[in-house]
Amino acid sequence: MAWLKLLVFGTIFHFGIRHGVGADMISDFFQLLRLEKHVGVSAPSIKVMRKKIEKLIIEFQEIHQSSEMSVKPLKIVGGVDETFFEEMILVLMDLSSGYIFFEEASDNRTYKTWFEKTNTVVKNFNLDIQYFVSDRAKALIKLSETGFNCPSIPDLFHAEYEIVKTFGSAFGKKISVLKKKTDKALLALALLKEVAGNVNKISAQKALIQKLKHEQMHIAEGKKSYHTALHDISKAVHPFDMKTNSVKSSTDLKENLSENLANLSLLRAKYCINDKNDRLGKFGRQIEDIAWLIDYWWLLADESLAQYEIDEKCKAWLLEIFLPYVYWEKQTSKTKNPDLKKECTSALSLARIQLEEDLSTPIQIGNKTWQLWAEWMVSNFQRTSSAVEGRNGYLSQRHHNGRGLLPERLKALTIIHNFTLKRFDGTTAANRLFGKEFPDLFEWVVHRMDDLPLPRQYKNTTSNNYLKLQTVPA
Repeated sequence: MAWLKLLVFGTIFHFGIRHGVGADMISDFFQLLRLEKHVGVSAPSIKVMRKKIEKLIIEFQEIHQSSEMSVKPLKIVGGVDETFFEEMILVLMDLSSGYIFFEEASDNRTYKTWFEKTNTVVKNFNLDIQYFVSDRAKALIKLSETGFNCPSIPDLFHAEYEIVKTFGSAFGKKISVLKKKTDKALLALALLKEVAGNVNKISAQKALIQKLKHEQMHIAEGKKSYHTALHDISKAVHPFDMKTNSVKSSTDLKENLSENLANLSLLRAKYCINDKNDRLGKFGRQIEDIAWLIDYWWLLADESLAQYEIDEKCKAWLLEIFLPYVYWEKQTSKTKNPDLKKECTSALSLARIQLEEDLSTPIQIGNKTWQLWAEWMVSNFQRTSSAVEGRNGYLSQRHHNGRGLLPERLKALTIIHNFTLKRFDGTTAANRLFGKEFPDLFEWVVHRMDDLPLPRQYKNTTSNNYLKLQTVPA
């Protein structure tokens, strides 16, 4: 019976709540396992159990999250964004830990609404927001600068997307047009050869095809240059130089990004690409704020080390030798793009060599405090709000594949994200934010669920056979 409870409740928890599988489908699955003879697994029964599980999930958060409120100041890097279904959902996440503070429906996304929701969370959790990472929505910029007196960092993904919108479709259209012209010219050449056409016409057609292929190569070179520029921008926005591992300043970053912008402007002119909405200009106006992140991060590093009594030699080892190694190790594990991952791996190899060759390494490397400090520092360098974007994508898929998201279901999904989903190191978002262990959410819920419902009991009824005569009593 204990195993059956795990099977039934686990299926409803994982598939019914997390992945939006309907009660009818789950009932069919249980009937394939022949459970209907032992447990009540009809669709109505499953809906009742699902509702009880959702209620317990919300109760779990009320108990364990409330115990962490206002205990100590929590420094976070806020990621804010919205997604749209029948109604709008506003999301606030700590990008360092991945913890979602709220994921709620709203009628609007004005500054006032954002501030009211965020301020409630800040007071309840005693948050110290270091900076917000977001797209350049005016309400979100005002939320940072006016509402909480902290910087608003442009999301690098959205900034680069302005470049993609300028060049991506333009090069795609040029390539498509040239391909159609080339296919048409090749067909015409084949017809001329088949009917033994005029030699001069055949030569002219061959020259046209050669010209079109040359234009295709020219466009392909431009597209490659555009992709290279995108990668160069991504490689530039790091606190360390990828080739030398030297410390990078905001001035260095602004020079790198401005140089890439100039190259893109030349590329746009060379290939006659229209930019009527001044998307490159929009990217250029974000360079200053993107670069500010570098200065802030180094300021945070100095302030955090001030609490330790260390000499300049140890400080230099931490900032210039050990921190680059931890940074590139984390960055390599996160990066998915093959080309960028190769660059990160190369930077990590160089950082490892520098760490092994430094004379201070054998003395300091065994100190667990420095490992925790370096990991904390790396978690505070957030250049994109991609975690929020990914969450919005997940919710969007859940919404469109099912029948929408009820408020109770959305709240349960938020709690599951915070207390159940784990990273490769086995920690949940709640573990990383609060720095402590919490009970297993699913086991906690199962322990408080009622016994499984009994299967339906039907009376043994037999149908009348009207061809069989009943005996007449004496």
